[in-house]
Amino acid sequence: MVGDGGNRGMLTYQDVGLSAYEEQEIMRLLGRRPNELELGLFGALWSEHCSYKSSKNLLAQLPHQGRFVVQGPGGNAGVVQLSADWDVAFKIESHNHPSFVEPLQGAATGVGGILRDIVAMGARPIAIADILKFGTNEKAPALLHGVVEGIGAYGNAIGIPNVTGSLGFSAVYDANPLVNVLAVGIRRHGLHVGADGARPGSVLILIGQGTGRDGIHGASLLASHDFGAETEEMRPTVQVGDPFMGKLLMEATLAIVDKGLSDAVQDLGAAGLTSSTAELAYASSVGLEIDVSQVICREANMSPYEVMLSETQERMLLSVPKHNLAAVLEILAWYELPYAQIGQVMAGDFLRVVAGDQVLAELPTSVLVGGCPRVPVKHGKRMGSIDQSGAVETGNLELAWGYQVLGHADCRDRASVYQRYDSMIGIRTVWGPEHDVAVMHLENGSPGICIAVAAPARWAEIDSYSGGIGAVAAALSLVATQGAVPLGLTDGINAGNPEKPEAYDKMAALIQGIGKAAEIFEVPVTGGNVSLHNETEGRAIWPTAAIGVVARHPSPEHPMADTPPYAGARVLILNPPTKPDLGGSVLAEILGRSASYPTLDVDAIQHSVHFLAEIVPQAEHVGLLACRAVGVGGLFVTVAKSLIDKNPMALGAHLNLAQDVDARFVFNEMAGQWVLFVDPKISPFWDHVSETHGVSVIDIGSVTDSPELVLTGGRTLTWPLIDLKRAYRKGGVRDVR
Repeated sequence: MVGDGGNRGMLTYQDVGLSAYEEQEIMRLLGRRPNELELGLFGALWSEHCSYKSSKNLLAQLPHQGRFVVQGPGGNAGVVQLSADWDVAFKIESHNHPSFVEPLQGAATGVGGILRDIVAMGARPIAIADILKFGTNEKAPALLHGVVEGIGAYGNAIGIPNVTGSLGFSAVYDANPLVNVLAVGIRRHGLHVGADGARPGSVLILIGQGTGRDGIHGASLLASHDFGAETEEMRPTVQVGDPFMGKLLMEATLAIVDKGLSDAVQDLGAAGLTSSTAELAYASSVGLEIDVSQVICREANMSPYEVMLSETQERMLLSVPKHNLAAVLEILAWYELPYAQIGQVMAGDFLRVVAGDQVLAELPTSVLVGGCPRVPVKHGKRMGSIDQSGAVETGNLELAWGYQVLGHADCRDRASVYQRYDSMIGIRTVWGPEHDVAVMHLENGSPGICIAVAAPARWAEIDSYSGGIGAVAAALSLVATQGAVPLGLTDGINAGNPEKPEAYDKMAALIQGIGKAAEIFEVPVTGGNVSLHNETEGRAIWPTAAIGVVARHPSPEHPMADTPPYAGARVLILNPPTKPDLGGSVLAEILGRSASYPTLDVDAIQHSVHFLAEIVPQAEHVGLLACRAVGVGGLFVTVAKSLIDKNPMALGAHLNLAQDVDARFVFNEMAGQWVLFVDPKISPFWDHVSETHGVSVIDIGSVTDSPELVLTGGRTLTWPLIDLKRAYRKGGVRDVR
């Protein structure tokens, strides 16, 4: 029950994160001055984190429609059609700021929050993936350990496998690590569930944990402002997750949805009861009356302000027609889930907060949710000129570079991370995090789901527009290795302070690049997340796009291999770059050299993706033995990983490159290249594939029975596989004198 404590005194607009202009706009729209509770509601919903005021107009320009789209942006998650029987709900969410302040709980509640988004669409979560960026200072290992522990603890306990991920390091993330999580769920095709179906006469049921004081102003202050010296004081704004309650909440909600007992569902995340009620009312075009005296509180003397803005985790809001109420309560009793009837749905455009007979706040939801002033669209700036005086010289290629790149933090083995996750729970995982993509099985005779993530941030720092294109191309390149058909993508936009022109320009160019790629590749953006103010004491992160893709896998029981099966197999490159460069590459960073971002031929990449979608399902007939997308570390790392991942590690490769081939060909990280291992007995198909299918393919060597990687170009370089494995597993550089 709500007590009379918690009086906050005289609030000002600055206290809740509003600007003076926004305060004046609120008074203009309302025709009066809001009271303190109303001001708190505005502070939460007009925050950057909830309103997307700096990015919403940019996001509106992304392509959202497609032949597989069931639900685009605006819901708790995007939904695409997988088959005649199944839909897939998926979305990326960030928990960057909380994970820096309190790594374990910040990451854990990030997982819980995105899983509830999937459940709120009536879908059962079947997989999560994480996209993580950390710094290189002395605090980074502890942050990494805490975040991984939090992700693993929540996901493992609730029973959702972590099936793939991306991990990167740079000093720009020292004080602003990025913790983005993708969740994927399935529901029967034809089931419509969301926050937009509430009808007058229904009652509002709040289910899950009792409301406490945790997380108040987590959205409006913690995630909507830059960090500074007071960061440690923000620790109380980080919520605490309970995966066991989350499991009960998930099962009860899905049981209610499956029986069609609720007309609207909304999870409680940022801004808690304020955002869930206001967004449900706005989406459904109805009015809501909320009685805070009926909310179950787990702390004494909570004020209405605290109840409305608490971000206590593991809570869900249901709109239930009265004739279904008894059946809903029976399900909640079965799961022993706490609940309270806290309000009702009415006709109108308002959110009314009462305590018994006393009206505490009443605001039009069209103003509270839809009235926040948005920043007009400005076109992001493209790449400027780059000083090439320190660029890698043509023809230069050193033996040590192979060990340095493979042992770099961005390239080395991730087993120490993913082995702390349960990737097989739920019996749907065919391929997990030991591979570059995940493959999930649903049921016999049904297509599978291919899941991939990518976040190549170095590219976007050099040229944010091209970096946005490259991020999408990188993710699509991964699912293409399985011949999977992309159904949709979700984007997590991470950037600095949008009030600074340079940071805004980079964010805008990044989003516009994503939009251009999505348009060309004909893969719609079904939703996502924006995390801004990733900046501490004036130093911002690189603009980072975390891209997640779900695709229809033609044969999940038989995924396309990513390691060569035997010596003698030919090694080919599909869609090799015509003008390779080292811009945004690991090698360029290691050498401290500048390099232009390589221009992507998006049409050629698209054509190659279609080629793989045609060829991979008939791999046996055309002699395709294995396929791997070129990624971080370039061709060298891609081939090396293919050999190291082979167990037992008994094969090697001899790459015969042209005399003038240099580091730019071997270590460039241009998206849209693939290494193919093919059967030498079916050479005619591959010898003429450029003419028959219009794709560019070159032969660069063969797999050998000697465990070493040999590269012959202007000279011959040899890397024993045992030394490459040491660099890959442990980092560091072998003495090559």
